[in-house]
Parts: sequence; C-alpha cells; structure tokens
Amino acid sequence: MPEAPPARLSGEQRLSAICARGCAVLAFVIPLVVTGFWAFGSWTLLGLVRLVPADILGDLPLAIQPWQRIVGGAICLIPALLLSYGLIRARRPLAAFARGDFFAAEVVTGLRDYAGATFWAAIAGAVSVPILSVAVTFANPPGHKELTLDLSGAQVLSLLAATIMWVIASVMARAAGLARENAQFV
Repeated sequence: MPEAPPARLSGEQRLSAICARGCAVLAFVIPLVVTGFWAFGSWTLLGLVRLVPADILGDLPLAIQPWQRIVGGAICLIPALLLSYGLIRARRPLAAFARGDFFAAEVVTGLRDYAGATFWAAIAGAVSVPILSVAVTFANPPGHKELTLDLSGAQVLSLLAATIMWVIASVMARAAGLARENAQFV
C-alpha cells in the first residue's frame, strides 16, 4: 500500500524550521565575528560595533596592543558564548515545532535553557563593560584610566524577554503536566 503524501507544513512550522537553521548559523557565527573584530579591528571599528565603549576611545593608544586584543576578546566572548549556547538550545524546540511536536519535553527544556542563557548573556554584557574599560586602559598613565558603566535599553529588553520566555516555558511545563494527568482519567 503506498504511503500517504506528507501533510503540508503550516506557516508556523515553516517559520520554525527557518528560525532553527538561523539559530544554528548564528550560534556559530557570533563568536567568530567577535573574535575577528578583536583580532583585526581598530579601536574605531570596535567602538562602532559596540565591543568597546565609545566614551573611552579618546583615552586609548592609537594602536591596539596584542595583550589588549586578547583580554578584550576574552571578555567580549563570554556574553557571546552564552548567547550562542542559548541559540543552540533554542534550536531544539524550534525543530520540534517544525515537526509539529508542540508540547514535547524538549520544547520546555529548550525554551528554559534559551531564556536562562539569554538572561545571563545580558547580565554578562552589562558586567563586561566596566571590566573591559578597566582592562584595556590599565596600562594608560594616571588620569587616563577608565571605568565605564553602561546599561542599554537593549540589555534591559533582553532581560525582560528572557524572563518572559522563562515564564512561558514554565507555564507550558505545567500545562503539559496537567494534560498528562487529565489523559490518565479518560
């Protein structure tokens, strides 16, 4: 007997599949881009892409010293790697959505892991700015060392979005538990 043709994917399933692929690509690309900017970029370029606070550019030497590239890159890689981990974890629930498996256990754990990684990446991004500013200006003469604090609206929104995603994943876990419980009574 011939197999029935596969059902067409819904719009949500197609979008989930695209997002799952995008998560995989970005999880790989983001740390590479951060590393590349620190390995080859100028202070101006690092300030332009917000890997260095723009307000300290005037107190930096013209040439980036190798130790500054290594230290700055390592500091900036922490939030980038946390975000990459979150994207890898987000890929699993998106792949499940693409298959039409909307309430699998991997959906809840993947969404929670994504929310947690995004939350900690935003925290690490906020904490990395003062650490980075002190680290890259450490060798400057007295009066030209910097301590910069920065909390952007994007970081606040990332914290809020991660918290919302965590709550949604928790509600989904509770709903899945109730559905399993109800199925036993039928």
